[in-house]
Amino acid sequence: MSSRTGSHPYLQFTYNSYFTVDLNNYSSPMEILQIAIFSVAFVLSFGYAGYTVRKFWRYAKLGQPHEIKSSILSRVYNVIINVLLQKKLMKRPVRGLAHVFIFYGFLVYGAHTTSQLIGGFFGPLPMPWVGTTGYEFSIPHLIGQIIPNFAYVYEYALDVFSILVLVGLLFFALRRWVYRAYELDRPSMQSMIVIGMISLLMVSTLVADAAHAINLNHTHLSPIRWGMVSLLSACGITSSTAGYWYIGGWWTHIMTVFAFMAFVPNSKHAHLIWAPVNFWFEKETPKGQLSYLDTETATVWGSANVQDFTWKDHLNGLSCIECGRCTIECPANQTGKLLNPKSIMVDLKHALMEQMGKVDAAKKAGKTDEEIAAMPELRVIDNYSQQESLWACTTCYACVEACPVGNNQVDAIIAMRRALVLSEGALPGELQTAFGNMENQSNPWGIGAHKREEWAEGLNIKTMAQWKEEGDNPDVLFWVGCAGAFDDRNKKIAKSFAGLLDKADVKYGILGNEENCTGDSARRGGNEYLFQTLANMNIQTLNNYNVKKIVTACPHCFNTIKNEYPQLGGNFEIEHHSTFLDKLVKEEKLQVDETKAKEFGSVTYHDSCYLGRYNDNYDAPRSVIEKATGAKVIEPVNNRENGLCCGAGGAQMWKEEEKPRPQEELDKLGIKAERVNVKRTKQLLATEAQVVASACPFCITMIGDGTKSLEEETVRTMDLAEILAQTVK
Repeated sequence: MSSRTGSHPYLQFTYNSYFTVDLNNYSSPMEILQIAIFSVAFVLSFGYAGYTVRKFWRYAKLGQPHEIKSSILSRVYNVIINVLLQKKLMKRPVRGLAHVFIFYGFLVYGAHTTSQLIGGFFGPLPMPWVGTTGYEFSIPHLIGQIIPNFAYVYEYALDVFSILVLVGLLFFALRRWVYRAYELDRPSMQSMIVIGMISLLMVSTLVADAAHAINLNHTHLSPIRWGMVSLLSACGITSSTAGYWYIGGWWTHIMTVFAFMAFVPNSKHAHLIWAPVNFWFEKETPKGQLSYLDTETATVWGSANVQDFTWKDHLNGLSCIECGRCTIECPANQTGKLLNPKSIMVDLKHALMEQMGKVDAAKKAGKTDEEIAAMPELRVIDNYSQQESLWACTTCYACVEACPVGNNQVDAIIAMRRALVLSEGALPGELQTAFGNMENQSNPWGIGAHKREEWAEGLNIKTMAQWKEEGDNPDVLFWVGCAGAFDDRNKKIAKSFAGLLDKADVKYGILGNEENCTGDSARRGGNEYLFQTLANMNIQTLNNYNVKKIVTACPHCFNTIKNEYPQLGGNFEIEHHSTFLDKLVKEEKLQVDETKAKEFGSVTYHDSCYLGRYNDNYDAPRSVIEKATGAKVIEPVNNRENGLCCGAGGAQMWKEEEKPRPQEELDKLGIKAERVNVKRTKQLLATEAQVVASACPFCITMIGDGTKSLEEETVRTMDLAEILAQTVK
């Protein structure tokens, strides 16, 4: 073994070269052999990793086109917030912190491992530019020549994060194999291998660095490294044998890195590669906007086969880490349905990996798109994702909000629903009936379209046609919606809101019989063609009346007109009645009678998914309720962005819930089979509030049905407009 002395202003040591070659001396066969082994392993591992990543990226790009409309600045911001700062992971602080330990451990290890990769090729380099005669190549030491004490601080950080990473790995191992969290697949050999490899990286570094300190008699050590030195010394390792432990630790670390590089691209842990890319390409369109399908020119209507999905859908699949965060937030899964949002992404990933190569080969063989589409093995629906699971989705967006790698499970589900409805006519019978009612009577109930304005009889509300006849135009159009016009319970809400507009002297009108369903349920039920038909009719009507501003009490109508009509050229200013009423109260155009407010009783509030998660409106409804009652809203166990869906979204309002899985299977997972609205109602009733409030007609219906099924007759279910109408002067 050769020996040379190196001087560093913050670490004084004599450096012994055990494993690498001096560029001035290639005389040692062992040194040459080690360089050769290192070089071959490097080329094989990184070459195979690069080949695998390139292959899957090329497969993903065989999917349908997908335009990303976002600026470079927004993409950079998205990566910084979600990748570097781990924002989405910290929504679950304990799990998030454990992952942060591992993630930042990888970042800290970057300079250490890169130094080893460079050193493996060139060994201890003569570096006169830093005033030494040669020591093992080290990026931290190079930086230390510019930034005083950097190398010293870095080595402390390296030791600390080695321990933190091991703590994080222990947490996830206990959670998977001891605590056995139900959203995680067991057994998972991939997880076992990766946890083992990362643990080996940490332990090998701690051992190697401690052995190095013993060999060179370092005394200025971090507490962790001092503890490792004491441990090795207690095991009989001395300065004469420590060098071999250092060599062993170095080679263990670097060969584990090579094994890790080769293994990861083919495993679920490929999220290390794909998640940053996924966030870079995350859409900047509104959360409440589904993708547009050009029904005039599209050759693929929905996604049934692997090649029908967009390349961004496939990137989502590749990014999935299979952590199950989406699954535990899913209301359908929580109540025992077959739907598992994680499985939707995993199925898409496996379909890409297993079947897209066949698409690639078929294209190269000159087969037409029609011939490729006829290949049964390429079908994702039924072969991978079951139809029953697709129809259980409420499109509540909880899975998307929970996903730490930026996946959009709702987009994939809607794409498959479109294929079932538009291309195959395979949809639940109740939904088919609702679509027929929308097409024939412009509402899902199927009540005669000519009865749409009957709810307003005796209220002296002018239609837009009447305003136009008078040569005038109101300040506000009250978009009543199908529920407010045809459902007896929700007619009362429409009347309450209209009464408040009258009391506030708001100049408003309604479309009356000219109003059609906005098409929300049609689109989320997979019937894009019907949605666009209804939407275009409404857009034309609104443009004919030169509507200035729209106000609606329905979050579904609000979201559709605000976020989706612009795709068809309909750009209108629209406001939900919660924010509109909040302004009227703050401007004192509506004044609350304090005596009535005090007598009203306690209130809890249920967040509508389409008002809250999709459009970030959480404060206005609570503000109206608190001003109307003079008391703070009592929050249920799931509230705001973590609110549990009522079960009506995604066209579920018009169909029976999917059947739950067998109870014996659910018992093993600790899940109770029940209706989504019943589970949510139980959470709301647990607050012991006298009134359950909401700001959505669908939610009012579902929670009202929930209280009836639970035989809870003392609790009232009310819209915030009804609450304010009862307490306003």
